[in-house]
Amino acid sequence: MDRLEPRIRRATAADVEALGYVGPAAYAAEYAYLWDDSAALARQLATFSSDAFSKLLERPEARVWVAQVDEAIVGFLTMIIGAVDPIRSKPGGTEIPRIYLLPAAKGQATGRKLVEYAITQAKQEGSRYVWLDVMASAEQARRAYLKWGFVELGATRFAKPAKADLAEMIVLAKQLD
Repeated sequence: MDRLEPRIRRATAADVEALGYVGPAAYAAEYAYLWDDSAALARQLATFSSDAFSKLLERPEARVWVAQVDEAIVGFLTMIIGAVDPIRSKPGGTEIPRIYLLPAAKGQATGRKLVEYAITQAKQEGSRYVWLDVMASAEQARRAYLKWGFVELGATRFAKPAKADLAEMIVLAKQLD
């Protein structure tokens, strides 16, 4: 059976319920190994709730894109215009704080397409660069970002109570101008 090409579009308030399911599922599938404390993991998953997405969409500097196959959202990307990276503190940046796909949606260039849409939007809004951070242990994601033209700026620590030996995050950026 052929896989359907995901359609990328801007999220709306009508998407928050679906995002409230996709967000926790995608995060847990990718990063549950970071957590020893199930209550801490549950609190982290709550940051992907439909209420959290609703509040995010209300923020004037926030943008959210979804990847959709048929009527189902299979992934998303969030973006914050005007966010300064934590390594250089350089103005003119746009952060991509979250990009997550359901496991079955991987391997179809969906992540790259979401990033391309975000970069196009960031350029249109006058951003000079986009940046993101990724868990150091997420080697496949790091390789993808490097392949897409991002460069590593340095490392920070994950602010939540993840396993101490897995709390390192790598900050990456891509120049737009």
